[in-house]
Amino acid sequence: MRKILLIFSVFLALSGCSKAKRTSEFPDIRLPLSSDLVTSLSYGSPKGDFIRVRENPDRDSKAITMLWHGNIFEIFTKTGDSEVIDGIEDFWYMIKYEGIEGWVFGAEIELFEDLQKAEKWVKLTHE
Repeated sequence: MRKILLIFSVFLALSGCSKAKRTSEFPDIRLPLSSDLVTSLSYGSPKGDFIRVRENPDRDSKAITMLWHGNIFEIFTKTGDSEVIDGIEDFWYMIKYEGIEGWVFGAEIELFEDLQKAEKWVKLTHE
């Protein structure tokens, strides 16, 4: 009888804990938007004949690959601070193209809000 009472007590204790977890609410945590985390522009394409995609947002960083005029890439984020290169101030953008992720300097790319606008621009300028 003691064993049954002990098992029943343990069962009640455990079932009470599981109910408390299910009914408790987690606080609504919202983080502020930051230019380090998001960008309103989601696609880009090289303005000139080509651009170098770099490992890090730095002119001296190793080039991973090159993208050519007509290539359209997805933009994930941009640096929080702008940089001046050859007298032009702009941000570095983290991009992804065919599985390759890297950084490009903003002055060398055309930015678009959606894929259709990027495709239209490429069609008009690539003929």
